[in-house]
Amino acid sequence: MLPTGQIFVLRVSAVLLLLVGNLAAAEFYSSIHEMTKVFGYEQRLLLHMQKFIADNESKLDFLKARLIEFERERDEAASEGVAYFQSPLNKFVLTKRLTLDWQRVENLMSTETGSMALGRLHKLRRNKRMPSSGEVAGAIDGLLRLQYIYRLPTKDIAAGILDGVPYGTELDAQLCLDIGRQALQDRKTLLAHSWALEARQRLNEESLELQPQILALLVETKVELEDFQGANSTYHELIELQPASEQHAKNYETFMQANKDKLSQSKNITDEHDPVPEDFTGLPDDILYRYTCSGHIRPPPAEFRDLRCGFMSETHPFLILAPLKVEELQREPLLVVYHDVIYQGEIDIIKNLTKNRFERAQVMGDNTSVVSTVRTSQFQFMPKTTHKVLQTIDERVADMTNLNMDYAEDHQFSNYGVGGHYAQHFDYFLPPAFETNQVSPVEWGNRIATVLFYLSDVAQGGGTAFPRLKQLLMPKKGSAAFWYNLHASGAPNEQTLHGACPIIVGSKWVQNRWIREYIQGDKRPCEVWDDSLASYSQIKNLKHKLQ
Repeated sequence: MLPTGQIFVLRVSAVLLLLVGNLAAAEFYSSIHEMTKVFGYEQRLLLHMQKFIADNESKLDFLKARLIEFERERDEAASEGVAYFQSPLNKFVLTKRLTLDWQRVENLMSTETGSMALGRLHKLRRNKRMPSSGEVAGAIDGLLRLQYIYRLPTKDIAAGILDGVPYGTELDAQLCLDIGRQALQDRKTLLAHSWALEARQRLNEESLELQPQILALLVETKVELEDFQGANSTYHELIELQPASEQHAKNYETFMQANKDKLSQSKNITDEHDPVPEDFTGLPDDILYRYTCSGHIRPPPAEFRDLRCGFMSETHPFLILAPLKVEELQREPLLVVYHDVIYQGEIDIIKNLTKNRFERAQVMGDNTSVVSTVRTSQFQFMPKTTHKVLQTIDERVADMTNLNMDYAEDHQFSNYGVGGHYAQHFDYFLPPAFETNQVSPVEWGNRIATVLFYLSDVAQGGGTAFPRLKQLLMPKKGSAAFWYNLHASGAPNEQTLHGACPIIVGSKWVQNRWIREYIQGDKRPCEVWDDSLASYSQIKNLKHKLQ
């Protein structure tokens, strides 16, 4: 857990204005690992800025002030080390600084003097590793995802409190307004309304110019929420504040024409989130995933009664000397966690192997893999022949699962960034994936099982949710989860639906081993009945009733 009172830096800036231009930028908000690398570019930007100021010192007092401000903020971040990047709020601010704030500096530096320093700054900002303004929207989406899934109060986030833990951050009116606008764009209207109110609450003498924009956002959200009386009242405030605005008058006229019969309709909008359902039966999987991540869905105590934990030594003679520590979470379908099965030295080697190789994670589309907001992380695949440690891990997985690892897919490594998550999904391939040649090699068949290694602890959030099993696995460095994706009959097991919950604070590293069904018949033979139609316990209970 990060220390309470950790220092963060947040400054006033409009984060959604697209000021950067056509930069060939690499995405970095979706991976903390990538953020730590790109952070180093700012030091070089500062050096170029220092040279430019030296050439223009007589007329660039404003730039000097910005330099002092940027260096102070960077020193504060550097003093925190890697922990600084584990807060989504700090990642949001760093993204904004590297895009919009530096764009303003670049514009101011665009004069005839200091052309050499300016040229170097232009070149560096167009480096493919630098973020673009689109990253800022991604960072805000990450914050909103955290708020939406974990039901975090707007007032707490604005005050730097994340899921009950204070981090010493304060968001000003401009940042609250920007988040509110993005929430409305994402159709999270209740959150947009709450952020607009918070922005209004945080207005001061320096930010009073934002009041018309905040009122305009409040009008939009109140209309969406069908509080027409409140929208009408807010419109009056807005027009009174800027009576000469033709745009306000035109918008109000349009509003009146569309809603003149509804002006008495009011709504007391106090809730930021929809009420938690009393009964989760029959709800869509995305809702179940959300409430499993937030801890509202849990298995009843009776389901833990027959579960076991202990040492496993049956699959290999070596395990008699060094048995595996295993914890049973579910029997049908089988879901277990192995503890202390990957070591710090191996994790260090893996992180070194993956350096500078990550790319945005994708999901399977209709005909090909595509980037999607349902999966915000960065990943890479690596064959086991890359390093002996990967072969050692596969040998260990064979001992853990008693499955043949000769036909497992390449090792996949993932790192999650701002609000990083992977919404509910199955690991097994659906028929369209085979039909469109997205499965390779096809003769290896489907993914019979998954082993998910946790390569890091996570300060807050980041669990693995199994909505249909009512299970939430929290990351613990060195542990690994194991489950079968298919029934013994080979049919997909829909109970294995799972997803990676968003990271609140921290950096999440995972390693996936997807094991294919080819040549596993002797390792996991079929039952004498179709176990996709009835489980062992159901057969046992039926036999007991018939006796």
